[in-house]
Amino acid sequence: SLVQDFTKVLLLCMFYSAFYPLIYFLGALILFIQYWMDKFLLLRSWQKAPLINPNTARFSRTYFTTAALVLGAFSSAYAYARSPYTNLCECSEENPCNETNSRSFGNVQLLNGQSLDAVRASEQEYFFCNQRDIDFPPIPINQGSVQWMTQSQETLSRIYGWTSLILLIVYVAVVLGQSLIRSTFSFWKGMYKPRGTDQRKDFSSGVGLESFAYIPQIDAPGFYLPFLACSIDDIDVKLIDWKNPNRKGEEDLHRSYDDQNLIFDVPFDGMKRSRDEDITVSRQIPPEARLRPVFSILKHYPPDWANK
Repeated sequence: SLVQDFTKVLLLCMFYSAFYPLIYFLGALILFIQYWMDKFLLLRSWQKAPLINPNTARFSRTYFTTAALVLGAFSSAYAYARSPYTNLCECSEENPCNETNSRSFGNVQLLNGQSLDAVRASEQEYFFCNQRDIDFPPIPINQGSVQWMTQSQETLSRIYGWTSLILLIVYVAVVLGQSLIRSTFSFWKGMYKPRGTDQRKDFSSGVGLESFAYIPQIDAPGFYLPFLACSIDDIDVKLIDWKNPNRKGEEDLHRSYDDQNLIFDVPFDGMKRSRDEDITVSRQIPPEARLRPVFSILKHYPPDWANK
């Protein structure tokens, strides 16, 4: 989906920004192209989307997008703190070497078969140090027993480390804390707040256009259209948000849904008509059959002006 694609691009930019700062411009270009491509497909190619609310997008924007910012800050902080990833530390007064390292080697045999009498390795002595040994948060004082950061690296790591920690505290307190407080107070107080504005449209004004009813139906794998599980003879078929393309020429719109209606496959005493039978046909239904409905009961009570 669009939200998942946006989240993936955002997470990649945040995680690799420490090593490749230009990835922000690359991510912006990707989102720019994706926006116009999706806009073209939405207006020119895609069909009507299912009736869902924006809760998924709102949940992703509230939790995952903000969490990506926090994770990106920590990723960059640890990336700079563990630099330069050589696991080599210089021997000094602060980090003395336990044993003397040889700076020159004799009779060195190369991979191509050539032999060298003497090779001088380095003027500076080094020893192994685990540069991944840094605690939380990634600041210079948490380097461990060995100090490998330079002065400029310590300054930058200190800024990154404390900033990422502050962002984590704000995320937990504001984003997660607000949800926790709302969930707790919902046991004693209603927390629902309507969103949007009143468009001054009632339900019956948009029947068939933007107003649809909940129709009991079953989505079966392998079938293009769902199966109805109720009688629709007493409602306006425009309340159903799909049509059977195989029966477009049907004069009676109610009968155009008979092929997809399960009530005609399980006859019962309370049936008003059979499949493809005229809807105006009236049958005498026994009173006891009315009290034992087999399928869901669907009723629609439009206002008087809608029946005119």
